[in-house]
Amino acid sequence: MTFGIAWAQTPATAPPADTATSGGSAAVGFLVILGLLVLVGIAVKVYDRKRKRDAQAVHLQAQVSDALMRDARLTGLVLTPTAHVPAWGSGPATIEITGEVPDPTVRDVALRVARDEAARLRPDVQIVDRLSVRRVVAA
Repeated sequence: MTFGIAWAQTPATAPPADTATSGGSAAVGFLVILGLLVLVGIAVKVYDRKRKRDAQAVHLQAQVSDALMRDARLTGLVLTPTAHVPAWGSGPATIEITGEVPDPTVRDVALRVARDEAARLRPDVQIVDRLSVRRVVAA
């Protein structure tokens, strides 16, 4: 008994791929993934270094600000320290002191207090003087 036309059957397995091409593409894929992992690692390291540097600057700034507020000779003055810590290398940190003082003697006191407190925390700190002496006009 025949039930119809029989079609020719093809082999069930695909023809073998070129092994040199598939091995090369696997190596390229591996190198791309490895390169991406290295880039992510570098980005994490840079971010961590920036975060640590910012934390050091905030700590230094807070300590100098507290020292300026504790000194009785500087009561009532608005003095603002701003700290900068270098991103790369071991350069000195800088603290800018801004504000107005009534006379040069008080300016020297403020700079000395800031310098002493900063040196206690970090020996390589430079103080940048941005203080202005308020001129008193006699009426």
